[in-house]
Amino acid sequence: MSKYSFDEIKEKFSGQFVIDFEPELTLHINSKEYMIIFYDNRCSFQRCGYPDGSGEVYFDTLDDLYNAETIDGILLKRDWDDITDFECWEFGVYFNQNF
Repeated sequence: MSKYSFDEIKEKFSGQFVIDFEPELTLHINSKEYMIIFYDNRCSFQRCGYPDGSGEVYFDTLDDLYNAETIDGILLKRDWDDITDFECWEFGVYFNQNF
């Protein structure tokens, strides 16, 4: 079970869009690495480390992403409890489920 709720992660990254770079939140789901990138007016979801591409998909809001089935059949609303850790080095954040 994921240690942090979607609402906790959403709150952590709300208001971060006024900075000069896009924070990247890495998620590990079922032993695979994915990333949410926060832009000034949207966010994206992609897989990491795949030679055939990231499959990056854009969403208007984090809520839209949470409720949409995306690459590799990931649906965060359904699969949230399968997340084993969260990382965001831009803010010195490392949320590891194994602590």
